[in-house]
Amino acid sequence: MTPNSKIKINLDALKSRREWKRHKVVDGHNVFRILPPFGESSNGYPYRKWQIIWGLKDAETGRKRPFASSIIAEKRCPVVEFAAELKTRSEVIRADLQRQGLSEDSIKEKLKLLNEVISDLSPKTVYTYNAVDRSGEVGLLELKSTAHKKMKAQMNQYIQDYNQDPTSLNSADDDSGVWFDVTRQGLGRDTEYDVKKCQTKRRDPSGRVIFEDDRTPLPEAVSENFENLAYDLSSVYQVKTYDELKEVLDANMEEILERANLTAEGAKAAATNTSNVTSLVKTQTKSTGTVNLKLDDEEDDDLSATAPAVSAGLDDDFFAQADALLNS
Repeated sequence: MTPNSKIKINLDALKSRREWKRHKVVDGHNVFRILPPFGESSNGYPYRKWQIIWGLKDAETGRKRPFASSIIAEKRCPVVEFAAELKTRSEVIRADLQRQGLSEDSIKEKLKLLNEVISDLSPKTVYTYNAVDRSGEVGLLELKSTAHKKMKAQMNQYIQDYNQDPTSLNSADDDSGVWFDVTRQGLGRDTEYDVKKCQTKRRDPSGRVIFEDDRTPLPEAVSENFENLAYDLSSVYQVKTYDELKEVLDANMEEILERANLTAEGAKAAATNTSNVTSLVKTQTKSTGTVNLKLDDEEDDDLSATAPAVSAGLDDDFFAQADALLNS
């Protein structure tokens, strides 16, 4: 099966008035079925990687909004470069305060504002999927890097076990997708994610307990109307070039420096010499076909992981902010 061979871009998904339905990953268990690659720009991948910047305001509206970093498309981003220089500045100040004999708590307090700005400017890496929940609602599922890597590992294992596409819309013995359980526990930077295939338990004729991967069918409305329900993942966030982002950064610079409590001299030092940052049962029915689903992309580092650890809530609020702004 070729998942996206006959799928066209859902033009309705590109209309500005269409509401973005977003699946929220809450504490505990969250069951989804990942849907096939969708749209001409998917290139066979069931997800789209984004690195999103949240610490900037739109010059026209004056509201904070998500900006897609140009680091993926152009391998450079003015915001990433500036955040890296601010981080270097923070490290210089820290070393100077340590030489002065200040306690770690005092140093942390003095660098609090600067480090919060660095964290705000550092792109947050997310992977966006088309997914359906148990109720049959199709929406965007956004996973952070750790959960995404576990999802890919589970998909690859499914392909090895069955030689079938885990995102298939079908549920036949020789061609079926599978349900996944995304679990979440903790808050902020202490949040932990895991991904497993959903499984059912039953007894075989001999009385042994065995586990089977959950390949129960999708709701008929989803499998038959996928082309009208799915989103073109390349349209979720607006893509800006390096130069366009530089203009946005410049428009925000005065406020950034004020928030970071940087002096004019400190700001000049920070802005000089910017650098380029850069289960269990083996009785499955196997298909003899070739699975064309792509999961072997080259992954960049999660740039947000290099930002100083500040308020845990900042990172955890990412998806709530995205949902509110995309539907405003």
